[in-house]
Amino acid sequence: MDDFKKLLGFDPEKLSADAGDFFARMRDMQEGAASLTARAESVDHRIAVEYSSDTGVRAVHIDPRAMRMGAAELGETILALIQQAQRDVETQGRAWLTEMVDADNALLTDRSALGKEMQAAAGAIAENLRGATAMVNRLQADLRR
Repeated sequence: MDDFKKLLGFDPEKLSADAGDFFARMRDMQEGAASLTARAESVDHRIAVEYSSDTGVRAVHIDPRAMRMGAAELGETILALIQQAQRDVETQGRAWLTEMVDADNALLTDRSALGKEMQAAAGAIAENLRGATAMVNRLQADLRR
């Protein structure tokens, strides 16, 4: 078996064990990632945004007193809070990923596969950002009426 390992350049048994462990952890990560949420609130506590890793912006709470702001300022504040909540979710996601995946997992040494996974994740994040931007644009349009 050692000659076979030398020939291949890796231990197929370890790779197989790592693959099973990796995919079990990926299932756990998907379940855990769906529950990642963050809340960002303005300094005066009049505007708050809830953001979820699976649905993007979940809620926008605006105290009636916040409506005294100009439409542009209100829109900018909401957008900044969305971005802050999104960053918080991403930070939680990185911490979750670090917790779930061991550095010595043989599957993670394959940069190509990891790159493809990261591209897929970036696509999901971009889609959430497009949705958040559309919501802010709708809010700004409603405030201008």
